[in-house]
Amino acid sequence: MMLEAVKVALDPTPRQERLLESHAGAARFAYNKGLAHVKDVLERGDAPEWSYYALRKWWNQAKGALAVDEATGEPWWPENSKEAYNSGLESLADALKNFSESRKGRRKGRRMGFPRFKSKDSGIRRFAYTTGSFGPVGHDPYALKLPRIGRVHCMEDASKRVDGAKVLRMSVSRRAGRWQASLTVERADDPAPPSPSVSVMTVPFLSAGAVRTGHPRRPR
Repeated sequence: MMLEAVKVALDPTPRQERLLESHAGAARFAYNKGLAHVKDVLERGDAPEWSYYALRKWWNQAKGALAVDEATGEPWWPENSKEAYNSGLESLADALKNFSESRKGRRKGRRMGFPRFKSKDSGIRRFAYTTGSFGPVGHDPYALKLPRIGRVHCMEDASKRVDGAKVLRMSVSRRAGRWQASLTVERADDPAPPSPSVSVMTVPFLSAGAVRTGHPRRPR
C-alpha cells in the first residue's frame, strides 16, 4: 500500500464559509488552551503530559468550562465537530514532541523552539477529520462531506481524483483566500511486472551404454 495526497478546491456557500471559519477557529482555540495548560503545569514545576492522548483527555474534562459564552455561560463547543478540536490538539502534541526531540538531539534539521500561541490574524486557518463519515459523496462526484458543515461543492470531480482509494484523513485549510481539502488516501501498490520468460533447453536422454561423444570409448 502507498499513501497519496489528493488536493481538491472547495466552493462553499456563504453559510458554509462561516462554518469553515468556525471550525478553524475551534482548532486554534483548542491548540492555544492546550498550550496554556502545558505552560501552567511547567510554571508550577511539574512535568506535564503532552501526548495527543493526554491532551485529548484533558480537553474533554476542561471544555465545559473553557468553551463557553461569557455572557450566557452556555457552552459553545458543540457547534463544531469534535474533530476540529482534536486536530488542534494533535498539532500541539506534534509541536511539543518536535521541541522535546530537538532539545535532546534526537531530531534532525534546524532546532525547534517551544511552541507559540496561534493568532487569528496570522497563520493558515485549518482543521482536519480523521474519524467519522467524511470525504467523497456517493453518486455526487463534485462534492465532499464535512461533518457538521454538510455537503460542500467542489470545483472539480473529487470522486475521480480519489478514484476509489481509501480516505484516511481530510485536512481543510484556507490558502490565498480559497478553501481547499487535502485528502490522504491509501492506494494499492502497482502490480509487479511479470517475470521474463525463461527458455528451457531439452537434453535428450542417453542410456547408460550410449556414446556421449563422437569418438568411440577407449578400452581400459
